[in-house]
Amino acid sequence: MVVFRISLLLILYFTEIPRSVGADDAEVKEGTPLGQPTDWFKTREMWRAKNYNYTNKSNVSEPLRLVIIHDTDSQRCHRFILCASEMRLLQSYYHSNFQYDIPYNFLIGGDGRVYEGRGWNVAGAHTNGYNRCSLGLAFIGDYRDDWPCCTVVTELQQQRAKLLLEEGVKLGHLSPNFHVLGAKDLRNPRGPGTNLYRAIKGWSNYDHVNLYKNLTCEEIEQL
Repeated sequence: MVVFRISLLLILYFTEIPRSVGADDAEVKEGTPLGQPTDWFKTREMWRAKNYNYTNKSNVSEPLRLVIIHDTDSQRCHRFILCASEMRLLQSYYHSNFQYDIPYNFLIGGDGRVYEGRGWNVAGAHTNGYNRCSLGLAFIGDYRDDWPCCTVVTELQQQRAKLLLEEGVKLGHLSPNFHVLGAKDLRNPRGPGTNLYRAIKGWSNYDHVNLYKNLTCEEIEQL
């Protein structure tokens, strides 16, 4: 009888686990409102961010025309508990070394979830000279393809990044004609890593002409 009960518990365990993992990795249904916390969108409260009093609101009129892609050059993560931990480590690093909050507006985890950084309508601290007039979107991990520990960007990550940006347009934070660039296109010579940079260059909104290089925020606002 004891053996039977143990066998039954094992059967139930191994049939339930894949079901829950599949639910976490399922694609987002079209029309899911991003403004409401869902399993794939994690607010600051959900990843247990420390409170930060923002005084540097974006003073450039929305909607923003520019989205700048970064990677965090940190550990990759594929589960919520690990990505949330990585978010807290990143926030602690920037608090300790630069006395400001996590510099990106939003981040994409290796688990395919969107993590709220500074959020909408708050100036970031990710790309010098462009922080007031752009949205900073970072992918958690190191995406250089010349390192054995490099992270590969997934279709799920890209889908949810695009869904976030589409919602930004709907909410009036992003221009319908916004452009996407990598940080290396403007200031940062390294990021994002090659795997991620190659992926975003295939997005329909990627600016292959690079209209924004060497422009000030005031000049970008006039475009």
